[in-house]
Amino acid sequence: MGKYNAELSQDIEYWLLMNSLNASVSKHLLDEHFTLVTANQRYYEMFGYSKEEYEGLYHNRPDLFYKNDPDDWEELSKVVIDTIQKGKNRYETIVRMRHKNGQRLWIKVIGNFTDEYVNGYRISYSVMMDITELMQNKIEKETTENNFPGLIAKYKITKDGLVFLDGNSRFHCFFKNHPSVYLNEMTKENGLDEIVYHYDALRNGESLTLSISPLNALNERKYLTVTAQCIDKDKNDPIYLFIFSDVTELTIQKQQLQEYNQTLHKLAFSDEVTKGFNRRKFDLIVGQAIHSHQMGTYAMIWLNLQNFKTINEVGGIEAGNRTLKYVYNKISNHLQEDEYIARLFSDNFVILMKIGKDKSIEKRLNRCIVDINSFNAHEEYKYYLTFTAGIYLIREPDIAITYMQDRAHAARKLTNNQNTDLCILNYYNEKMRKKMLDEKDIENRMRDALKNNEFEVYLQPKYSIKENCCAGAEALVRWNHPERGFLPPSEFISFFERNGFIVQLDLYVFENVCRLLKKWKDQGKDLLPISVNMSRFHFSKNNFLEEYVRIRDQYGIPTQYLEIELTETLVFENPEVFMSVIQRIRKEGFACSMDDFGSGYSTLNTLKDLEVNTIKLDKAFFSSEKMNNKKENIIIRSVLDMAKSLNMTTVAEGIETNEQASFLRKTSCDFIQGYVFSRPLPIAEFEKLIQNQQRNS
Repeated sequence: MGKYNAELSQDIEYWLLMNSLNASVSKHLLDEHFTLVTANQRYYEMFGYSKEEYEGLYHNRPDLFYKNDPDDWEELSKVVIDTIQKGKNRYETIVRMRHKNGQRLWIKVIGNFTDEYVNGYRISYSVMMDITELMQNKIEKETTENNFPGLIAKYKITKDGLVFLDGNSRFHCFFKNHPSVYLNEMTKENGLDEIVYHYDALRNGESLTLSISPLNALNERKYLTVTAQCIDKDKNDPIYLFIFSDVTELTIQKQQLQEYNQTLHKLAFSDEVTKGFNRRKFDLIVGQAIHSHQMGTYAMIWLNLQNFKTINEVGGIEAGNRTLKYVYNKISNHLQEDEYIARLFSDNFVILMKIGKDKSIEKRLNRCIVDINSFNAHEEYKYYLTFTAGIYLIREPDIAITYMQDRAHAARKLTNNQNTDLCILNYYNEKMRKKMLDEKDIENRMRDALKNNEFEVYLQPKYSIKENCCAGAEALVRWNHPERGFLPPSEFISFFERNGFIVQLDLYVFENVCRLLKKWKDQGKDLLPISVNMSRFHFSKNNFLEEYVRIRDQYGIPTQYLEIELTETLVFENPEVFMSVIQRIRKEGFACSMDDFGSGYSTLNTLKDLEVNTIKLDKAFFSSEKMNNKKENIIIRSVLDMAKSLNMTTVAEGIETNEQASFLRKTSCDFIQGYVFSRPLPIAEFEKLIQNQQRNS
């Protein structure tokens, strides 16, 4: 009796314990079905069934209970089999089991194997507890901890849209309202369009990250990254935990960076006037086009708008820019696929155009120009935009794009600008090629030539009409090329002016002149004033005179024997700069003369504004070798007399006939310079000339 009471007491205690834990207790056969032998009432209640309903549906076979969740059944079976194979009698695991309402529960299972057998199968006792709420809290907590602790909300993903379930306090503060959102309400305007794109994945319960940009409670656009984690299902509708990270500041910075990069790209590859390609972009894309087509497909065209300066002066810079953009757009409209145009600088354009047949490139270019001038169609007073063009037919696709452009530019410069056609053009040829190769050779040798004293100073005498003798000289330069012999200035001076080397050559000549004057001074000879040319390229530096002063002082040359010559074209290029340069030259003690007066734009009225010591009348004044043009003679006398009245010394240069010299002797002219008396002489010959002159005087 005592033993029976003890066993009964243990059973009651166990029953009370299981009920207090809200746990189910069940007895199973360890067969392939894990057949249920018996269970307490909690076993059936846990899944929403009565005992009779469960037995009727599943026939006490847990494998049938799991028929809609085979993966879950396989996971549980694996745990049981592993326990048996390892020779253990107890296992503990957490599995998913489906409630009658479709919800998948989290169930903790503790299994104990006994030595009891029924029908040859070992008996296992299982204790199961529903820990669904605990597991959901755990998952939500882990998801929150593993992501940025920002806004959190729980949504059910239905076929019609997002159903709001709950949200944390930050979520409630951030949004003015947080209703459920239907699919047709998710638009780009409200920043929810990316949800639509990922909606199938959400319906399938996939974990993902997406971006949205809704308005917050203050009606401000915010950029959020959403980490979406499926934590449960309600029947067929996944339940998600959404964690929102505010990336507004970062997104705006990225947008600003993109805008900045776009601006940089425009600056790097776009022309600010035409908004089209600039030279850098043109060179890149043209290089690709040329190499992707057969040789002989393309021509490079250099196009220059004539008299553009007039448009700028009359209409202003804005009118000039509108004109350039208009020209660019008109030509662009005529280009075919894989043809390109860019404005290089000022009023110069380059075009890559397909050659075609039967001079079609000329016809196409002329059609472009006619179209450009179509604005004149209904105008009573017409203003035509005219152009010059150089064409290089690309036969050497591997040379640099800039060389192709140089060849087209060289061809353009040979055109006759007096032609009345709307567009005059010329083709690059072998003669131009030779000239460019010669210039390249000059460029390659010029620095060594200066170092090796290949440049030799020549002196052309200036004869005083009053004294009837050589009273000064102009320093000129010749290049004693080791392979090509003596090169006249016409073969290299203009090129040096284009590449800037003229600055070094001018200083070289000036120093040689100072060295010569010092030699004469040391030998006790009389000094003669010598003039040297100064290119306008010196004026790009504010301290351009420092080197001249340093060299002069180094050799100790009195300034009255040094004269600096400037060309008259500077007057009209920039009168203010010209006047300032003259003042600075004279302030340093140098005499200053204006060379080539009358060769281009000079007028008699110009004389009153000049503070030069000397003007040199260009040979253009002396077109009559016999001086039998009365009007020309009157002009010459007038200029000389006006200069004399302004206390300027006058030099007539380019005098080649005795008739011209005789005429000048009867005027107020001071000096004559020209072949009628002497060509430019090497220094040794010039010294002999002076020596003979002194001997005969």
